[in-house]
Amino acid sequence: MRVGSSAMLRTEKWNMARAMRTSTRASAIATVVLLVIMLTACGREISGQQARDNEMGLLMLADADRQPVPAITGEALEGGPIGIADFGGKVVVLNAFASWCTPCQQELPVLAAAEKQYPNVQFLGLDVQDNDEAALGFLAAEGATYPVIKDPAGDLLAKFTINPAKGLPVTFLIDEQGRVAGRILGKVTTESLAAAIKSLT
Repeated sequence: MRVGSSAMLRTEKWNMARAMRTSTRASAIATVVLLVIMLTACGREISGQQARDNEMGLLMLADADRQPVPAITGEALEGGPIGIADFGGKVVVLNAFASWCTPCQQELPVLAAAEKQYPNVQFLGLDVQDNDEAALGFLAAEGATYPVIKDPAGDLLAKFTINPAKGLPVTFLIDEQGRVAGRILGKVTTESLAAAIKSLT
């Protein structure tokens, strides 16, 4: 009986030790798998993150997330054909507005001043669902001289998928490679515009 009991005890101890080793090995494997998943997720978050989104409405895209600017062509507010492609190789600030839009009225002095402050940046307007005469008077009142593309039906504005609100005003930042690099939702401020331009120049 003693011999049998001793053998059974050794067997039980061996089984317990094996179970503990198996459990430890499984825990280690689970930990490694969890770490791999976390690191992979973090890698996706960093490479695909949209790098500045704050209370100013400013969103700048990581370089890897930038897409070519949509084909935006039409008639200039002052007559003649015009398109974003005409300004290739430059940083472009494209402001979608309307003369009847109150926030657009509030931001125009900032844009008019910035046009003079940043001579190496091309400012461009997109006049959405507006009256030509009203828009011309609106721009002239603040001394804004940058070219403007007419968008009477809002079709050109709708091409920008980075504009979730689909409202006015919204300003798109286009880099020197002709890619949409960011946007400012709502009226621009001196601070938001400066931050956007600084990141592209």
